[in-house]
Amino acid sequence: MKNFLGILYGAVFGIANVIPGVSGGTMLVAFGCYDRVCGALALDIKEIKRNIKFLIFFAIGAVLGIVGFSNIISLLFSKFPTPTYMFFIGLILGSIPLIIRNATVKEKFRPICLVPFIISLALVVGLAVLEGGSGEQAPVNVTENGSSYSVTFTNNSGQDMENWSLELEEGDISSVVSGNVEFIHQSGKTEAILSFFGIKPDETPDTVVPSGETDLKNGESVTFSVTAETKPAFSADYCVKMTFGFAAVILLASVAAAVAMIIPGVSGSFIMVLLGTYATVISAVKDFDFAVLVPVAAGVIIGLVFGAKLIRFLLKKYRLMVFSAILGLCFGSLYAILPEGFGFNLETGIGFIALIFGAAISLTVGRFTPSEE
Repeated sequence: MKNFLGILYGAVFGIANVIPGVSGGTMLVAFGCYDRVCGALALDIKEIKRNIKFLIFFAIGAVLGIVGFSNIISLLFSKFPTPTYMFFIGLILGSIPLIIRNATVKEKFRPICLVPFIISLALVVGLAVLEGGSGEQAPVNVTENGSSYSVTFTNNSGQDMENWSLELEEGDISSVVSGNVEFIHQSGKTEAILSFFGIKPDETPDTVVPSGETDLKNGESVTFSVTAETKPAFSADYCVKMTFGFAAVILLASVAAAVAMIIPGVSGSFIMVLLGTYATVISAVKDFDFAVLVPVAAGVIIGLVFGAKLIRFLLKKYRLMVFSAILGLCFGSLYAILPEGFGFNLETGIGFIALIFGAAISLTVGRFTPSEE
């Protein structure tokens, strides 16, 4: 059971770090393994030896969460955003008693603790407001044009795109009317696995790709028309042209995101969104683009080690203040991930069930998790 829980905690941590607005560090706090993971990331040999079995299974879960479940969780957020976000809100709420218990092992809260609490709360809310005002890097606008639909795809990524494609998420395209594009079925990893076992996958066209020049310069757009019974919806997939300068940007953004990744309440993915590298990194993970993944991996390793060492130093010197800040970050993240569809409707009702389920998981884990001294 402990091994299974290690994989589960790692998977949730990995999934949370894929989603902008959701904090992987908060999930570690919710499951009561924050200190153990930070100790390992800080390269504390004693901590690594003491928790080596847990860390191995945690690492397996984290890889599974990032690589294996990123598509599933993206689907859940796409199709059922309110219940999914409210499940994570439940996880955070259920973790509050454990955070308070860990903070007050040696001393009780004092009025001065309100200072780091308010500062960290304002930080997360401010980041959430910035996220709401940030534009899309690769918007796809669809408008009705008589008997067809006009589709415009724009490159606002800040870099030239090496190639791009638009995956059909909703609707059913009959044909492409005009534009230098074609509608095809693009095989993915799932289809390759099915084919390996002799199962013929569905080959219905599901992707729009350029039929001519595949490059798209920053600021340029592509427009084409399609016929469909209902208004189609697309998601963009693209790779940017790698230069030495952009590789350095990817590296530095990954360092910043990795430090944020282990701070409760702060989303590492959202830091990448702010720095304009999120879509590029997610696309690289899906396509195994090592030109991007190598600087990302280097930045993540540097950021995790540096961030963990910094947090452990602060916990030793200013434990109560740090936990006060963590509480502020957690409460701030409740606002940051509050779903847009929240209201008096059926989806929110289902969301409250998901919230209760998430809170029950955190409370149960916290009840059997000893306080970290």
